[in-house]
Amino acid sequence: MAYTPSKKGGQILDDEIKKPSFLVYYDNEVVVLRLPDKEAGKLFKSLFPYGREEIKPDFEKNPALAMAFDILSMTIDRDKEKYVKRCEKNRENVQKRWDKAGKQSNTNVYAGKQSNTKHTDKDMDKERDKERDSNINYQQIADMYNETCISFPRLTKLSDSRKRAIRARLNQYTIEDFKRLFTMAEESSFLKGQNNRNWSANFDWLIKDSNMAKVLDGNYMDRKGGGEVGADNQSRGSAADFYEQFLGTGDSD
Repeated sequence: MAYTPSKKGGQILDDEIKKPSFLVYYDNEVVVLRLPDKEAGKLFKSLFPYGREEIKPDFEKNPALAMAFDILSMTIDRDKEKYVKRCEKNRENVQKRWDKAGKQSNTNVYAGKQSNTKHTDKDMDKERDKERDSNINYQQIADMYNETCISFPRLTKLSDSRKRAIRARLNQYTIEDFKRLFTMAEESSFLKGQNNRNWSANFDWLIKDSNMAKVLDGNYMDRKGGGEVGADNQSRGSAADFYEQFLGTGDSD
């Protein structure tokens, strides 16, 4: 355990993982209740210096009080041991995480939390996003859309919001799913503007989560007998539902 000797002959935890509190359990209630109120007060007050710096009180002249203190102090010692092990485990996990990311960490764990680190969790998220971005061919998806959806507005810029949307969809779908999405969209008369509002879809609308699912489910496929399936969908819902389903801008993930 990470203990250092105290000036009074006891031991204290290293400052970086010193436990900031101690617990008194119901199991010890019977021990405390056997003491007179005055002695119980002395017992309780003695726990603070012991918990902080392991300074033991002089209860040798009062065997009952000394026994009660020994029982409660053993509980404090046991909790400290668990706390130190938990902090050390947290320290190891943090170090492993940084080592895996190829970063040098100056991590100091206190109360199970990171402190004095050069990189925050937010920085780590950014690093992971960058690493993942390097593995995603956004241009491939943009080119696939432009080559397949020739009836739709052309995609000329891959903005950050569009990359976020693509990245979010790739958590659930594959590149092949994107190809099928664009093919089904190009084959849909409704999505290309043949509807009673003269509205047509675009790239942002297609890659919105709910819209992508509906297109892939075949909700916008032309009926074999002619006409657009989208027109039937319009009649089933309210005007608000229609705007939610068909006129969403799709910039959100």
